[in-house]
Amino acid sequence: MLLDSSLVQPQVGYALGSHVGIAVRRNRLRRQLRVLIKAHETHMRPGFYVFGASPQATKATPQQLAAAVANLIGSCRIETSQS
Repeated sequence: MLLDSSLVQPQVGYALGSHVGIAVRRNRLRRQLRVLIKAHETHMRPGFYVFGASPQATKATPQQLAAAVANLIGSCRIETSQS
């Protein structure tokens, strides 16, 4: 995360290398993350964000993935409010 007040909204990238799985799994996970993060975009400060995942993320249920993303976004808000 790199905060940038000159941006209007968060800019998000995804770093899912081949260690996560084959291209089909990586792309499916990327699409799932994109939807989940879009839902939390209003809670994110303007800046640049890069999200990665472990191979276990491809086996997570949608509910587990949603909870992990919400947890991560929540921890980012806490860290940025303290600085």
